[in-house]
Amino acid sequence: MDGPACCVECFNHDWVRGYVREVSEQKGDCDYCEAEGVDVVGIEALAGPFNNLLGLFVRSNDEHGDPLIELVQGEHELFADDLYDSGEAARLLGDILECGWDDDSGAPPVDVNEDYHVRSRAWFHATWFDAWQNFCEDVRQDPAHEPSLPELLEDELVRIEVVLPQGTVLYRARPGFDGDGRRVRRPYGGAQIGAPPPEKARAGRANAKGEVVLYVADQEATAVAEVRPWRGLNVSVAELRAARDLRIVDLSKEPPPLNPFTDEAPQYQREIEELLAAFGEELSRPVRRADDPLDYVPCQKLVRRIRRSGWCDGIRYPSAMAPGGTNLVLFDPAVADIGASKLIEVGGVRVTYGPADGE
Repeated sequence: MDGPACCVECFNHDWVRGYVREVSEQKGDCDYCEAEGVDVVGIEALAGPFNNLLGLFVRSNDEHGDPLIELVQGEHELFADDLYDSGEAARLLGDILECGWDDDSGAPPVDVNEDYHVRSRAWFHATWFDAWQNFCEDVRQDPAHEPSLPELLEDELVRIEVVLPQGTVLYRARPGFDGDGRRVRRPYGGAQIGAPPPEKARAGRANAKGEVVLYVADQEATAVAEVRPWRGLNVSVAELRAARDLRIVDLSKEPPPLNPFTDEAPQYQREIEELLAAFGEELSRPVRRADDPLDYVPCQKLVRRIRRSGWCDGIRYPSAMAPGGTNLVLFDPAVADIGASKLIEVGGVRVTYGPADGE
């Protein structure tokens, strides 16, 4: 190597440490942390991955930014603490980025002490999350308004796909029971506890009025909690089984971790993750009688777009009524066979509360 070399001990980030070990062809002394007899690599070998990382940041045009070296360390814990505290991390970062600078690009060299923003948090940057928020507001004025979302959204949803094998058990609950309530009390079963017919299908966050979908839960306790029971209430609970393998968009878990050094368009990936998290949160919000029906329209339109793609059977999302539990909306009720049902009595309900919206 002709230029300065750094070593594995300069870094705290697991991927970078592994990459240095992988590309290193010799042991030697580090020009930055002064470690001796360690795996070393010429800094030019890191220029590509670090330029990819740089895409997550943008130069500040106001007085509210932070030095790039501080943002990189704070967001990714990139450098070893001792190297960062000594100031050598700033020198190393600057040298690596200078190796990747194209002097014919017209862009000035990167100054790691210059103020930057995390790109998705820069006030002037319109992210997909911002677009979703704006759409939610616009649809109140014009319910026919359609969301302007990335064309590759379906490709991103595939990244968080899970497959529920045929036979997977799901649960559905309905308050009450069949019978006269005195001598005869039978749990609702079959069509009584399945998806409602179109004329009885009320609007929900994932369906418009008259649009038939099947809301179920992964756990029995979650299904019961979703009917908002009170102590002493009788609830019919049915087991359902997946009639075939089901492809599900899973919004209940975070997408696979982003690798800012190797993923293409890492900023785009981060924005999509923010959008999907917002969508999952919106789906999980309980439907209330006092809600304005227009509040449901943004979610309904996004669900409709996912349905039209044709590749998935439903969406899993967190339960707001049973923290830690998960619900699913199945686009075609026929993909789940309704099995045996039982009648339970709610023994107690735990109440939590906090300030109302706007307070």
